[in-house]
Amino acid sequence: MDSAAYTVLVVDDSAANRAFFAQVLEEEGYRILQAGSGEECLELAARERPVLILLDVVMPGIDGFEALRRLKAGHETRRSSVIMLTSLDDQESKLKAFDYGAVDYIVKSANEAEVRARVRVHVRLALANEELVAARAESIRQIAQAQRSLLVEPAELPEARFSVFYRSLHEAGGDFYEVLPVAEGVHFYLVADVAGHEVATSYATPAVKVLLSQFATPAYSVEETIGYMNGVLARTILEDTYLTAFALRINRRAGKAVILAAGHPPALYLPREGPVRFAECENPFIGVFEDTGYRSESLDVAEGDRFVLYTDGLVELAGEPGSAKQSWVFAREGLLPLAERLRGLPLGELPAAFVREMGAERIEDDVAVLAVEV
Repeated sequence: MDSAAYTVLVVDDSAANRAFFAQVLEEEGYRILQAGSGEECLELAARERPVLILLDVVMPGIDGFEALRRLKAGHETRRSSVIMLTSLDDQESKLKAFDYGAVDYIVKSANEAEVRARVRVHVRLALANEELVAARAESIRQIAQAQRSLLVEPAELPEARFSVFYRSLHEAGGDFYEVLPVAEGVHFYLVADVAGHEVATSYATPAVKVLLSQFATPAYSVEETIGYMNGVLARTILEDTYLTAFALRINRRAGKAVILAAGHPPALYLPREGPVRFAECENPFIGVFEDTGYRSESLDVAEGDRFVLYTDGLVELAGEPGSAKQSWVFAREGLLPLAERLRGLPLGELPAAFVREMGAERIEDDVAVLAVEV
């Protein structure tokens, strides 16, 4: 059994008051810790992570309200429930305690039965909340595993000649990619980003896979494929959000590539001969309006040419903590000289190299980078 689950920290500058609460609660079987100051409370709470803290309001140094504020701001301590202790039974102090995050308020004149009852209720609530969080985390892990199992790996489709870097910020990410064969020597590639990071965004992955399997065929052009996908998604899972995507279809037999960007950063085109440039074809978001029209552009390509598709997490570099991220519109120019420098790397190393060189490990977003070779 986790000892922290039934650990209660009693914080009061009066040793007599600490002894009273300790005796009452030890009889109930709780593991009791004691602190005589706000500073000691913060140290013990961070180390022991008690399920409940009884915290005196009036103390020298850091008073109870300031200690409570810091407890709720601390990563290690914010999930401990806090009951404030005071000899003051005034409404202003109660409201301030609740505003700072306390779950209850006990006047020190309360009898032993009331103390036991209040502590028992809040320990039960805290443990039930932990169980709920654990169950939800497990559910999300299962969703994430299912989502990742839907993402094709390069070894599963070697004739598509691609490599990928994929990382989700949360257990289930809003960024994803798809690679699928269209016909002999023809493959369809998609990198997409669902607005937001809620678990519901992960449901877009199987939906897009199903739609692409139906419409990414020789019978549909790339703009028709995206158009049909938009019409379905706009009426279903994207009713309250939207999807950005970059689509690429390569016909290696004909030496042709078709591109389409739907509210998404342009791909990088790394020809075997000639300078690196962006492959751009701007279109509206997916999922906003059912009848949105899309257009694509065609490029002549040769064996050995490469494309790098990516989500905006690659280029939205974060500055100082709390500062706004840099939009890909302003950051993208840095990709061109970087692509020139990295273009000679083996295909399998290219996506991770872009992530590393762009500092994407620091970015508070999902990241997907797909490198494709003609």
